[in-house]
Amino acid sequence: MFVNPSVVDDPFWRKVQTISQHAAFQLGFELDVIYGEGNRHIQYQELKKYLEYQKKPDYTILILYPGAALETLKLLEKYKVPSITLEETISGEEKQQIASPGENFKSWLGEVYHDNYQAGYDLAEALYNSSNNNKSLKAVLVNGHYGSESDMRAKGAVDFFSSKGVTVAQEVHASWSESVSTAQALKLLKRHTDINIVWAASDLMAIGAMKACRQACSESQNIAFGGFDWLSVGLEKIASGEVQASVGGHFMMGAWALVSLFDHHNKHPYWTEHKKLVIPMGIITKDNVHNYQWMKSNPNWGQIDYKSKSLHLNKQTEYQLHLIPKVWQKN
Repeated sequence: MFVNPSVVDDPFWRKVQTISQHAAFQLGFELDVIYGEGNRHIQYQELKKYLEYQKKPDYTILILYPGAALETLKLLEKYKVPSITLEETISGEEKQQIASPGENFKSWLGEVYHDNYQAGYDLAEALYNSSNNNKSLKAVLVNGHYGSESDMRAKGAVDFFSSKGVTVAQEVHASWSESVSTAQALKLLKRHTDINIVWAASDLMAIGAMKACRQACSESQNIAFGGFDWLSVGLEKIASGEVQASVGGHFMMGAWALVSLFDHHNKHPYWTEHKKLVIPMGIITKDNVHNYQWMKSNPNWGQIDYKSKSLHLNKQTEYQLHLIPKVWQKN
C-alpha cells in the first residue's frame, strides 16, 4: 500500500504515485493507494480504516506527518505491517519518541529520503550565481510546512547565504500552496523593497511568489526565483527566464522504496544492515533546462527498467543511484 500524503491532483505527489505504480507492476506488486489529503489527522484515519477493513498489506510506504508519527508507527506495529517511510519529516522530541527504524518499532524497516540540507544549499547557490552582478544581496525564504524537511532545506539555504554575505531578511511558511505563497510574498515584497532573491521550498510556491512580484515589484527590480520538484510548469518558467532554478529528482523515491522492498521480500539483507537509503537530487537552470524537456510531455515512466536497480536480481552490494533514469539521458 502506498499512502499518498496529499490530494489526488497534487502535481508532485501524482508524479511520485505514477512512477511508483509503474515500478510496482514491473516488480510484481499489487499497489493500493490511499490519500492523506495533506492533513495528518485525515491520513491517520484513512490508514486506520484501511487496516481495519481491508486485507492487510504485505508492506506500506508512507510519509510520517509531524504530530502523528508516533501513533502512525504504533498502528502499523499493531497490525504487523512492515513499512518504509519517505523523507525525513520528524525532528525534536517526536524524533526521540520514535527513535530510528527498527529500534522502538520492529515493523519500521527504514527510510528513503534525499539530503534536504544539501538541496536547499544548492538552490541558494544557483540563485546567488544568477544574481551575482549585485554585490549587496538580500533574500527571503518561502518555506513549506513546519517540520524537519522544511527546516533542513531552509538551513541549507541560510548557511549558503551566510557564507556569501547575503542577508536573509525573513522566512515565512506557505504550506506548499501557490496561492498562500502569493499572499505571503505580497507582504514580504512590500515590507522588504530591496529583495534580490526569493528562495522557495517548492516550484509552486516560487511561482506564487513570482505572481506577487508582478503586482508589487517595480520595473527596475530584478529578483531571482527558485524552488523544488521539477514540475512541468516550473521547467516552463525556467525556460522562459521567469524562474531561475529548480531542485528535483526526488519523485523517484517511491520507486526506490519499492525496489528495496522487492529485495527485502526476496531475503536480501539491505534493510537488516541499513536504516536509510539516500537518493540524489539535482538542479535545473537555464543552462541545462533543454536536457529535461522530455519531462514536460507526460513521459512513459514504465519505460524505465526498475528491475535493473534490484540488488537481489543483479547481485550488487549497493544501490546504483542515478539522478535521471538512463533511458532518458540521451534526450
